[in-house]
Amino acid sequence: MYYPLLAKLFPRITTPAEDVATISLCHILDHSKTARDGFKSFLANKAGISVVSDLYFKTQSSGENKERPDISGRDTDGNEIILCEAKFWAGLTKNQPIAYLERLRKHTHNAEKALIFICPNERKESLWGELLRICEQSIVEDQIESSDKTAETYAVMVDGIKMAIVSWREIINVLREILASENSPLLSDLEQLSGLCEYMDKQAFIPYKPSDFGLDIPKRVLGFYQIVDKVADKIVYQLNGDTSGLRAAHQYAAYSRYINVGSYGISIRYNCEHWVELAETPFWLSIKKNEGNKWVFAKEARKKLQRYEYSNPKKLFINEKWDELLIPLYPKVYAGEKEVVDSLFESIKQIFSELEE
Repeated sequence: MYYPLLAKLFPRITTPAEDVATISLCHILDHSKTARDGFKSFLANKAGISVVSDLYFKTQSSGENKERPDISGRDTDGNEIILCEAKFWAGLTKNQPIAYLERLRKHTHNAEKALIFICPNERKESLWGELLRICEQSIVEDQIESSDKTAETYAVMVDGIKMAIVSWREIINVLREILASENSPLLSDLEQLSGLCEYMDKQAFIPYKPSDFGLDIPKRVLGFYQIVDKVADKIVYQLNGDTSGLRAAHQYAAYSRYINVGSYGISIRYNCEHWVELAETPFWLSIKKNEGNKWVFAKEARKKLQRYEYSNPKKLFINEKWDELLIPLYPKVYAGEKEVVDSLFESIKQIFSELEE
């Protein structure tokens, strides 16, 4: 596949892809008022806030808590109206999104404000689910307002600040139409940015960094296996689970422990494909119906857990390949191993209490 020069050169650039992309985007916005106005209107429309007459965009503007959103949109008086955080495949930091929302909230300027996340189109659903989950954990739920929490609106009000998510592709399409209509020389720069985004979107291999080979990475992966084992053991001892005749399984980019619990056959697993494709967590619970010595699709369990399937973020997926229910399990962050194991077990215990109702 053909990629423009910037995408070809990126593997040799040590700066993170997000920084290269946002610098490129702001370069275009700095040199075209029509592009800047179109970008501003697009973000305001997506977030559902009023359009400010003029906004100027700056990269890497640090705050008092060392939070550093990729793009800060300010009005002519220097008031921050929109913060943008660019992502390709990197995870959220401890400041995202809560510290960014708080930064906008503390600004006393009386205008509607928004926090916008920008990511690959293929990641929108999973990243949006993770953002909502973090907000629900950190903020009183009645301060999170959406016209329809089950709909994929990709915009909510979080304690007075609008939060939304858009894709790189959407932004590039908006700017391409604007720049093409005036035959702007910046169109070639936009195509370079588009090529980089497509490269990051589709390229299976992401170039290595020296930090990728530190011992923390294999220790982290081994830790995932150990968490699965400890949660499985806790299920056996506290939920009367039975592992007779069932073996732990090492699969492609995954590790699973299988257990019979009552009339259900379940697995606790670490799975990279689910992590990439469905929700942003390495840990998963699968559920099937145990009929004698055969595990089959758990239709009644799906009905009992229906609210999980239609929640936002989505908390239940159907794995048609193996006819199983899949539920993402979110580990406690900044916690010790015992706390992580206990929190994952309590999540599973809550699911079983609903299955037994």
